[in-house]
Amino acid sequence: MPRRPTLEVVILIAALIADAAVLYFGRDAAARLSLGLLLLAPIVWASARLGVVELIMQSPAERVQKRRFVRLRSQVQQLLDEIRRLNWMAVDAERGFRSREKALDEMDAIEDRLKTLIQEIRSTAGHMELEVEETEAAAN
Repeated sequence: MPRRPTLEVVILIAALIADAAVLYFGRDAAARLSLGLLLLAPIVWASARLGVVELIMQSPAERVQKRRFVRLRSQVQQLLDEIRRLNWMAVDAERGFRSREKALDEMDAIEDRLKTLIQEIRSTAGHMELEVEETEAAAN
């Protein structure tokens, strides 16, 4: 059973609180500097043990690649975008920014796109991206 990193978490939190207190309440600049530097060592050690450094150094592209259902996520985002367009089209028609007839035509077109997107989402659901499948197969 893997060990829970409770000691590192406690040390990190305690050192961060102590460092904040020293920086905030310390009157003498030299004492603030020396105590702050002393508390920096446990902060760095605990952060390294917890993997905080690796998480910060990880690029956003690497974080996205860990997602399994990228295409499904993209389709759901498109669905939400179309729903927003539908809503604003209705608001525009209500406020008189668009003619009622043109707004209804556009809302019908959006509804057709929504139906198509839902069919695509249904066919995509449960399928992982090929890159992720290959990466997981290589890891196993």
